[in-house]
Amino acid sequence: MDIDSLQQQFGSDTVKFVKGPGEFVSIEIANAKAKAKICTYGAHIMEFTPAGQLPLLWMSKSSWFEAGKPIRGGVPLCWPWFGAGASPELPAHGFARLSQWQVAGVEALECGATHVTLTLSGRDVTNQALVKFPFELQMEFTVGSRLQLKLTMRNLSDQPQVVTDALHTYFSVSDAEKIAIRGLDLVGYEDRVVGAPVVYGNVQAGDIKISAEVDRIYLDTMSAVEIVDPGFKRTIRIEKEGSASTVVWNPWVRKSHAMPDFGDDEFHGMVCIEAVNASIDARTIEPGGTHVLAQKITIL
Repeated sequence: MDIDSLQQQFGSDTVKFVKGPGEFVSIEIANAKAKAKICTYGAHIMEFTPAGQLPLLWMSKSSWFEAGKPIRGGVPLCWPWFGAGASPELPAHGFARLSQWQVAGVEALECGATHVTLTLSGRDVTNQALVKFPFELQMEFTVGSRLQLKLTMRNLSDQPQVVTDALHTYFSVSDAEKIAIRGLDLVGYEDRVVGAPVVYGNVQAGDIKISAEVDRIYLDTMSAVEIVDPGFKRTIRIEKEGSASTVVWNPWVRKSHAMPDFGDDEFHGMVCIEAVNASIDARTIEPGGTHVLAQKITIL
């Protein structure tokens, strides 16, 4: 559907459909409670700024905006696998973030928030060789004083399907070395820093502090996590549903330099706190069944 048709069917005084970076369709929301930008490519929210606040989400200035390549920052959707594919030719983090989603609905809620629904089915995926079973995904965004994200995955096949997935949320911070990440004390984790063997059996002690590369999957946890940021004078609370594993990631110096879509020094201004189904938290979706993965992000 073209921009004019989308605007006519779904647009309003607070919702505009425009051509964004890379000529991708961007949904720009500006209601009384917040501003947001959602790209239909990848069902990718790139901006969320509550009224009177600094942006909560981080975007790389070096991000690609090209078909077949992922957007760096915001909230990428990882599905139907998280991390590397089963073989080298498969794209990292699956194909949902590399696909053009369809606009299914836009609604102004009584509370003043804006609700957007995007959908993806197997026939929408550009590289059909990647689609191994029929499915339907629905991504819902509720943009208000808080941001609510809800990914519903439905198995349309006649066999159980195992998936790993994530809401790979990038948060904007004043200085990664000066924040504290709370809510994972005494939680076990896998350490997956690139270039080192995966280390199992670690247990978090106290707040997480970042002073080097961090790539951890915290397991058996459904707890809320908070980013305490003295530089921005705010605490961001991240709640989740449908996930018993949480990823904390910052690429630090070496990996930042190795990624062409990530500025060499940008790691100072971001941290990822991800709601995931990964490692031992992979999910089996029965025939005709669904699984829901959700995040709720609030400034305290």
